[in-house]
Amino acid sequence: METIHLPGSVGRPRKRCRHIVADKGYDSDDLRRYCDRHRMKPIIAQRKMHRKPRPGLPRGFDKPKYRERNVIERGFGWLKELRRIATRYDKLARSFHAMVCLACIDRCLRADFSYRT
Repeated sequence: METIHLPGSVGRPRKRCRHIVADKGYDSDDLRRYCDRHRMKPIIAQRKMHRKPRPGLPRGFDKPKYRERNVIERGFGWLKELRRIATRYDKLARSFHAMVCLACIDRCLRADFSYRT
């Protein structure tokens, strides 16, 4: 996460987020220490089985905020319904970006002009 460049607007640097929301696969001591160093609150569910004991790290998370991440996951699921996006046939990033934009437009039009009521 240290290698990610955060572009900011001219004149003021972009701030880091206050929360990190992730699923159980990201439950690691290193990530939690990173969050502590940068004053971020990790909202990560605990894995049921740990490989080693974890002393000293606070566990517990905000369940309502964790459930909001489902909205993002459903959005990615909708985008991946299109086979072209799921397998990434496009060579150029610009073409792939255009297809993602078209998929989003298609999804919005389906939601707004659906004949089902």
